[in-house]
Amino acid sequence: MGQVLVLDANQRSALAIIRSLGRRNLNVVAGDHVANPLGSASRYAATSVRYADPAADPDRFVSEIIDIVNRLGIDTVVPATDLTTMLLLSQSNLPQNIRLAAPRVESYEALTDKARLIALAGEIGIAAPETRIARTADAIVDAAHDLGFPVVLKPARSRYLKSDHVRSTRVEIVRSPESLADMLQSLLWLADVPCLVQRFIPGHGAGVFVLYGPAGPIAWFAHRRLREKPPTGGVSVLCESTPIDPAMQSAASKLLAAVGWTGVAMVEFRVTADGTPYLMEVNGRFWGSLQLSIDCAVDFPWLLYQMTHDVPVAAQPPYTVGRRLRWLLGDFDSLLAELRGGRVGDRHRAQAVLAFLRSFVDSQCRQEVLRLHDPRPGVAEFAQWLRDLIR
Repeated sequence: MGQVLVLDANQRSALAIIRSLGRRNLNVVAGDHVANPLGSASRYAATSVRYADPAADPDRFVSEIIDIVNRLGIDTVVPATDLTTMLLLSQSNLPQNIRLAAPRVESYEALTDKARLIALAGEIGIAAPETRIARTADAIVDAAHDLGFPVVLKPARSRYLKSDHVRSTRVEIVRSPESLADMLQSLLWLADVPCLVQRFIPGHGAGVFVLYGPAGPIAWFAHRRLREKPPTGGVSVLCESTPIDPAMQSAASKLLAAVGWTGVAMVEFRVTADGTPYLMEVNGRFWGSLQLSIDCAVDFPWLLYQMTHDVPVAAQPPYTVGRRLRWLLGDFDSLLAELRGGRVGDRHRAQAVLAFLRSFVDSQCRQEVLRLHDPRPGVAEFAQWLRDLIR
């Protein structure tokens, strides 16, 4: 029986991984830096471990992961976030017998560094927003005026190491020269990370999810967000499986093949009104709505586990379209935000309540966390939600 350590077990995507691999009779250990993470409540988690916060003390985190691996006889480590993936891929002292369910570090760096990604997209003919690379505030101002407002200021790295801590960055949309002047004061990461100044692309976000193997793509998936938290845009709380967009699939495949990618990836685009997808970024980890793809018969965690252990995996058949996944407590929080919205009329509030209630009787909709065959994570999540509400 394989011994698998799933990191970031407080994430809902990690819970989906734990359930997927545990059902395959693998011995799954749920790990996180917080006590009693969501995934540890699952019947499919044999035990749980706690390690140092990877953002606050990355060196200690890596050291403790190595200790856990050796102590528990772990043979496979599955990171579920960008942070733990990044930190473990950069280590050369991991035990040689450990299989890390992640891309090769060279491929990962080539696509998760957004400056390198945009350069590669231009070389292989993939549409991306017009971009200038700036390393100083003056260069950002010049690039913004050259491209025309609004512009997007995008750090080349979402997270990076500095002084033994992990620093986080964020993308900003700047709509005027005046707001740019104010914004430049807050770009504390600019001294360490280049800035991509991009022409703003009107449209909506979309993406494809894929498991790519040495011989090419093994499995594809796509979904659309139906409701988010907050309602104006954020984390998906209700999503629906959709057909793969051929243009996005082709671009993603060309991109991953160019760097010899092996592993899962989320390739994100901005789609204009005429349907043209523009490349935004690539994430080399599992995505938040992972459970939906598993419900649609594309078991990405199990496929990745097999591929990581050099088991031949055939390309997967088409998946079920029109199935929905709901994060119930997130959906409820989103509804509360709608009801509290000062600019929202009574009719809109009533429609929001009806849409929320309708999902309870939707035969194509499944709950993400609360499942009859594995109810304890749902109970644990609700208890934590109540404690947070009381605070």
